[in-house]
Amino acid sequence: MLLGNWIFITMTKKRAQKNTIITKIAVSTMIAIFSLASAFAGTYAWFTSMSPVSVSGATFKVKSPNGIQFDLYYLHHFAVDQSTNKNGNYNYDTDIFAGYEVAYANPVFVQVNYDSDGNVSDLDDPTNISHLWPAHRTTYAIVVTSGTLSSFSLDSWDEVRLPTVLTQVNAEDVEISLSWAIDMFGGAYYVSSTANVADDIATGFTSYKNDNTVTDKFLYSQTNIAPAVKPSINIVDSISGTSGDNKRIILYFSIEFSDDSSTYYTYNAPYYVKNTSGNSNCYENLSLTDLVFKLA
Repeated sequence: MLLGNWIFITMTKKRAQKNTIITKIAVSTMIAIFSLASAFAGTYAWFTSMSPVSVSGATFKVKSPNGIQFDLYYLHHFAVDQSTNKNGNYNYDTDIFAGYEVAYANPVFVQVNYDSDGNVSDLDDPTNISHLWPAHRTTYAIVVTSGTLSSFSLDSWDEVRLPTVLTQVNAEDVEISLSWAIDMFGGAYYVSSTANVADDIATGFTSYKNDNTVTDKFLYSQTNIAPAVKPSINIVDSISGTSGDNKRIILYFSIEFSDDSSTYYTYNAPYYVKNTSGNSNCYENLSLTDLVFKLA
């Protein structure tokens, strides 16, 4: 599996090599056919604190049972305007994929190259997510090349907390979790296929962005703390249709570091206290780990 840098919501600038690598891979049941893995340590200012902070990261994998084959793409930018305030996931000032998605036209998705073992073979790994700050999101598109999908889930995951990063819940000390500030959501669409896969992805993405039924499924917070054994979470509950000559199933999913003020804290030694006028510095060096998404 790929070992590299990863965490929610940024990528390197350089495009993948355009060599054609294996695009259809048959694997035995429940063996990962694609994996993304990285850990990140970025340093930057968050919100009003202006203090340099870093967040350490996670792993990210996608696997499917035998019979479902797919290609994976990531949102690169919106072609209508490539300025720093009208981009997709790409920040032209920092040369990293860290922009929040905005409602501009012509989204450009770029295919991720990988081999039969799931190793990303791009010259500069587009899944190398080395910077992150709140209010940023990354989006992926999974184009099913064969098989029938019924659901998409976060099959397993874990987290790292620090005993020194504490809040109080019902008068008990509780370690803060990065999961409290993370949103995950997705949708699948049955798109009339054309000769250009990129056009089909852009068409489906319009439906995804405008779909009011797409909501956060990763609902952890200070009042809903994840159990020690992490449960599977359905990101897309139901998917209908089969990819064929005239139709494509395209699944989109996003991971977002929330900018919701309900996730903000201020430090009042020895605790971080929930405060909508605070910031996100409490999440420094926390992480989600071993994320495995599953197509079924």
